[in-house]
Amino acid sequence: MNCLLVITGAYHTDGGIAAMNRLVIQAIAERGHSLDILSLVEDDYAVDPRYLKPGMKVHSRGFAGNKFLFILAVWHAILGKHYSHICVDHVNLASVLAPLVWIKRCNYVVWLCGIEVFPPRPDLEGRLGLRGARKRLAISKFTQQSVAARFPDLSITACDLALDPVRHADILKLNSSALPASVILEASDQSRIELGDRVILHVGRMVSGERYKGQDSLIRAFPLILEKYPDAQLVLAGQGDDALRLKELARELPALMHAHIFFPGHVSDDLLDRIYRRCYVFAMPSVGEGFGLVYLEAMAREKPCLGGNVDATSCVVHDGVTGLLVDDPRSYEQVAERLIEILADPQRARAMGKAGYELVQSYYLPEHFSSRFWNALESDL
Repeated sequence: MNCLLVITGAYHTDGGIAAMNRLVIQAIAERGHSLDILSLVEDDYAVDPRYLKPGMKVHSRGFAGNKFLFILAVWHAILGKHYSHICVDHVNLASVLAPLVWIKRCNYVVWLCGIEVFPPRPDLEGRLGLRGARKRLAISKFTQQSVAARFPDLSITACDLALDPVRHADILKLNSSALPASVILEASDQSRIELGDRVILHVGRMVSGERYKGQDSLIRAFPLILEKYPDAQLVLAGQGDDALRLKELARELPALMHAHIFFPGHVSDDLLDRIYRRCYVFAMPSVGEGFGLVYLEAMAREKPCLGGNVDATSCVVHDGVTGLLVDDPRSYEQVAERLIEILADPQRARAMGKAGYELVQSYYLPEHFSSRFWNALESDL
């Protein structure tokens, strides 16, 4: 069986779409199918062999953002070879297949991942890619319902994501409840501080065009939290063109608080793991998640989560069971109140962390995704 992936990127880009593509590649590899991968934004494109089956036939090519060459390559591949399955990771990218659909030379499956299909999107290009698909796979039930409400004539199947089969392979092998010996980071006042027992952790992109991850709410909520728990610490891991603005927002807080706030930027996988295991609670009061893989990363380490109740977070973080949800994530008062609630009850926090770990084990492992993916892909064949 021949499969084609028409994607933005998988191995040299960050974010949920790339993580989803890695899961799809591994799911296809498990069946030993031949695989062609065309990646728009990646240049030196090479598939990580750890995601593949030995002896598997794989051809991959990156186009470094050159959309013209990318489109020509996609058309050439489809016109020159029969594919049993063609998967596209973005509705706007799927629009390049429209001419081939019109002449009945291809059928494709498109993923619905979040902000690219949330209001006011998709745009005209995205709608073309959305409607032309043979099948539409949403990465969460929330994303499925959001798109279905605006396009009731389209069939959409939910296919929840999972932990990465390679990048998260070591998480579940470790004693996730064991704290690392020491984690020292540079605080906002440039002092070197060891992380303590009440660390609130956020991991996410800091991009000016995507200010929905909740960093602003956490920074504004922190004075209220610190008033109640003077040893609390806030770690905001991530990078992007909005990092400077967020750091300035933190510097506007009273100077005594600067030694409690950390912006480590992009961190290595090893350091990120140590920070995850060091934290008391993972908090991302987002308003635009299509799924929220970072919640799984925290839950796999037995950490309770705080999130918003307005996006797909509620599909992953179960309020009162694996964490707490905030009705208005943009309200720093609500964010502070719920975080204080978690900090006030360590026994409950540990119970929620344990429940999250068990949920990951029962539903969010790579083999669970592979089963969901193939069931969705082949349901109408």
